[in-house]
Formats: sequence, C-alpha cells, structure tokens
Amino acid sequence: MAKGGIIRKIIVAANILLALGLLFCYASVYINPARFWIPAIVGLFYPFFLLANLAFLIYWIIVWKKELVISLLAILLGINHLSAFVQLRLSNQQELAVPAIRLISYNVNLFRLYPWSKKPPSHNEVINYIGSNNFDIACLQEFYTVNSKFSEADAKRKLGMRAKVGYIIQNSQSAYGLAIFSRFPIVNSGEIKFENTLNSSIYADVKINGDTVRIYNLHLQSLRLKKHNFNFLLNNALRQGNDRYDEIKDLTSRLRTAFVKRAQQVALVKQHIASCHYPVILCGDFNDTPVSYTYRELTSKLQDSFKEAGAGMLNTYAGILPSYRIDYILHSPEFKTLNFSSPRLNLSDHYPVCANFTLTH
Repeated sequence: MAKGGIIRKIIVAANILLALGLLFCYASVYINPARFWIPAIVGLFYPFFLLANLAFLIYWIIVWKKELVISLLAILLGINHLSAFVQLRLSNQQELAVPAIRLISYNVNLFRLYPWSKKPPSHNEVINYIGSNNFDIACLQEFYTVNSKFSEADAKRKLGMRAKVGYIIQNSQSAYGLAIFSRFPIVNSGEIKFENTLNSSIYADVKINGDTVRIYNLHLQSLRLKKHNFNFLLNNALRQGNDRYDEIKDLTSRLRTAFVKRAQQVALVKQHIASCHYPVILCGDFNDTPVSYTYRELTSKLQDSFKEAGAGMLNTYAGILPSYRIDYILHSPEFKTLNFSSPRLNLSDHYPVCANFTLTH
C-alpha cells in the first residue's frame, strides 16, 4: 500500500474517533452521574472534541473529500449544544422595551473578606455596582458577612432592598451562605437544604405589579479543587510515580463526588420547582457546563437567557479552570429575556451574569 494511502487511513481513523468522542459528549447529558458518573467527565471535553471536528471539517473541505460528512454530521447532531456555548448574534439587545425585572446573579467569592485573600475586600464595590446599575433583584452566592467589616444589615441599608438570606455556616463573628436582595416586596421565602455540603439553594416569592414571581438562587456542588490539584493539571509532567497516581486518585474522587452530589441536588430543585404555581426565574452558580446532565435537567422546562439574548462565546469563571459558562439565569415561559450580559468585573473569581425580563402573560 502506498505511503499516502496509509496516512489517509490514519487521518480518517482519527477523525472517526474524535467524531465518536463528540457524540459521546452529547450522550453524557442523558446519563445521571448518581448512577454512572464517568460519562460526565467526557462532557467536560466537549469544546476540545468540537474544535477538533471543526478542524477536520475544514481540512476535508479544502481537499474536497467525501469524508467531510464524518465531522459535519457529528457537529450537526449536537447543534443545540453548540448554541448553548456560543450565540452568533450581532447584539445582545433584542428590543427596546421597559423591563419588568432587572436581575444580576453573582458568585461574590466571600467578598474577598477571608483572611488568606491576596486582594482587597470587594464588598463595597459589589454593593455599589448593584445599586448604581439599578438592579431590581440581586442573587448572590458565597455571600459572606464579618461583624467587624460587613454585615447583612449593611448590605440592606446600602442597597435599600429587602432580603432573603440563607446561611449555611453561622457563628457569632461571621456567616456564609446565599442571598436574594429585592426592590419588590418579598411575600414568602424558604430554603432547599442539601445534605453534607457547603452548597445550598434558597428562594423568594416577590410581588411585581400584582404578579407573584418566584426567584431561585442556587449554588450547586463545587469541585473543591485544591492548589495541588491545579498544579497537577497544569504541570503534570512534574509528577512521577506514586505522586502522579495519588494526584489522579484525589482528582478523580473530587470529580466523582461533585458529579454525584450535583445530580442529587438538581433532583431536589426540580421537584421543588414542579410544586411551584408561579412564574420562575432560576439563577446561580451551577458549577457545571452547558454540556452536562445538570444543565439538561434544569433547562428541560426552563429557558436559558443566554440562548435567548446573549452574544458571543462566554465564560463566567475568572480562573484558569473551568473556563466555561458555569453561571446561569434560566426562566419559565412566562418571561421573555430582553437582553443578557456578563460584565467583566474583577471583583471575584466569577463574573456576574445579568438579564432584563418582561412578563409576557
């Protein structure tokens, strides 16, 4: 066999394997990690498989060979996943209308009030940003208060807003949890408790021009990666022998725990939403990508504001990993997203996500 023929067979085989990898990413969103968690890892590599298939597609188009159908079909079969990653829209402003709700969701990273922070506290800047941009509702994850520096009362007073705060850890000096601040009256509120974790979910029913709307604020299970995990991922060549095995074992354990717990938490949230008779806005830090079981389950009956009114390819985590969209604003069909944005604020390890809504009923 000619050398050129062998090389072509190798290229085709590689193309088929990468196309199968992309298809497996699609399949992973249907598999509950609480039952079988390994496919969830594959879903994390969706951008890699997508880019590889795009590269092959371009190559086959250039040489104009029938093998272009391999990657073309693989990409087209998951076009709905692609739209959750990137929106080819010239502007994220759909129409000029008066919004019923202006909402921001933001993981504030404890306002950098923890003792080991190398950056100055950000609570004043975050609160000022929310107030100066006239948001009606602010959903904050990793909300943190320290009596000597910043309190819940300080936040309420500076924002001039009502609040539902759900503390996960609380003592005489500090408290940690989630918060929903609202310019609208809060007529009811509560929490969805997650077991054996520092993550949680809260909700508040707010009255808007005679309509009652439920706002959910979620912080789903974190990976809880440590500094040595990041060092291994970025510099794994520095690890040898047993050290490498131990790092892989530790990283795998953290991934498995996060995937399984998130699946359980999502089930609780979906069950709670199913019993709600009001229009719903659900937002927060999901700690998962748009190609995941988490995202598929939560968007099964809710719409993604980014897909409706966002533009471009978005990451909401400001750190190195994961460099995807992991913060979301979803809503029930009674709402229409007028616009969506994610300002590049350097006040946390996340970027906020913001959306304006109008009620359509």
